[in-house]
Amino acid sequence: MSQIPEVLKTKNLSVMSDMQIFTSVLEPVTKSQTRVNFVLRQTGILDSGSRFVFSVHTDDAAVSAADGAFLPLWSGANACIDSAVLRAGARILAESSNANQYMTMRSSVHSVSQKKNIDMVLNGSMGNMGPAPNADGKYAVRDAIYTTSTTGAVPVKYKLKQSTTDCPTFSIGVSDLFPMMTGLQLPLFCMNEPVSIEINLTQQSAGEEGKICCFTDAPGTTTACSYGLANMQMHIDYLQYDDATMAGVKNAVWSDSGMPLRYDDLSVTSSQIPASADPGAGNVTLARTDIREVGSSGLKVKNVLIQEKTADANALLGDYRSDCMMHTESYNWRVNDRILYPRAVGNPSYQKNEVEDVLEWSMSVPSVVYSKDVQNDFYNNNDGGQNPLISATCLMETQNPLTTLAGTQNYKGVNLRKGPRGAGTDVKQKNILYERHTIHNTNDYGARDIKFFVEYERDFILRNGNVVVSA
Repeated sequence: MSQIPEVLKTKNLSVMSDMQIFTSVLEPVTKSQTRVNFVLRQTGILDSGSRFVFSVHTDDAAVSAADGAFLPLWSGANACIDSAVLRAGARILAESSNANQYMTMRSSVHSVSQKKNIDMVLNGSMGNMGPAPNADGKYAVRDAIYTTSTTGAVPVKYKLKQSTTDCPTFSIGVSDLFPMMTGLQLPLFCMNEPVSIEINLTQQSAGEEGKICCFTDAPGTTTACSYGLANMQMHIDYLQYDDATMAGVKNAVWSDSGMPLRYDDLSVTSSQIPASADPGAGNVTLARTDIREVGSSGLKVKNVLIQEKTADANALLGDYRSDCMMHTESYNWRVNDRILYPRAVGNPSYQKNEVEDVLEWSMSVPSVVYSKDVQNDFYNNNDGGQNPLISATCLMETQNPLTTLAGTQNYKGVNLRKGPRGAGTDVKQKNILYERHTIHNTNDYGARDIKFFVEYERDFILRNGNVVVSA
């Protein structure tokens, strides 16, 4: 990273330099309801703050007229992005699978102000919890519009419409789509082959809910959603520095060795935790051990994040949450045949701290939204749920937030960097192993889908304007 020119890093420059920003409103080369593709101009340096702008619509006219369709609260328009691919010519530089889940996880560390004044404005998400307006001393959705102390709703300006002209538009940053762009800006002016961004869109067909949007009431006609093709654009910022700075970058690229560029990429491993038999009221199952391999062999891994959810529908969050266990599971990792922790991690506060270590910031999430540990009293009853901290009477879009929001940002993670912002760990021939010890009760014994998001280091060399990418 020390060999990368400062102007290609997303940080403050140590030396003052004149800079001009040229903004381009880019129309897609191809677009459809499933995929949109943009080809960038070969000029300047690609700013990581560039954004994809689009609109999404409910296909039900009655739902549109009643303002009855809204984006999943934690995700907003991030839910619409299934995956994204960054290419230089035919070579893939970066690829983000399950981008909607990953961006939702990453936004959990955004501050209250950022969630309200930036995230909600740009992508329609509503991630803040605060004191309930009915003054019962519990939590409710903070940024909702409350017509009474017990009736909350998503602001109308973020509701989905059927019209593609009289509707809100949303935007998502390039740095959100690709972990690569959080630390590296591409010198487009030095690249012989054009750089393209391909975005694959999430689909919600008739009969489905929660993939793109949720509903206040069940639609009478269809739950399907679509995208406004005429509203798809990329707002690209091209950075141009003084002649000496730009010449320095170009000289490095056209040197004999070229310019080595290191960046972060993402891979995803999907698995499942099987269901158990219902132990019955007041009982728990014996602790069960499940071991899962995380695809990582041969990679230089910086961290792993875990998202998991039950098969249950969630009327406020859709598919984009991570459901906690009623009885907190404990886990450990085996990396290169080395057990990471001296004992399995089972304390929710420690688990949350490990996630914050990965995300390099504190999660802006109340304890009761991270886990249900604070509302359970297993001394009296193994079924738990005796001390609810989210108001059940302060409804959100007619839904009970206690049953839909509690314990829904229960991410797990492990940091494998060598020191703060250091290099990753070389994983040899054997994949990382995740060992988990699970206890079920009558309120939580179903199967769970689990995804492992592995952030790892990649390299490419930009030599004489041509790209050579590592595996």
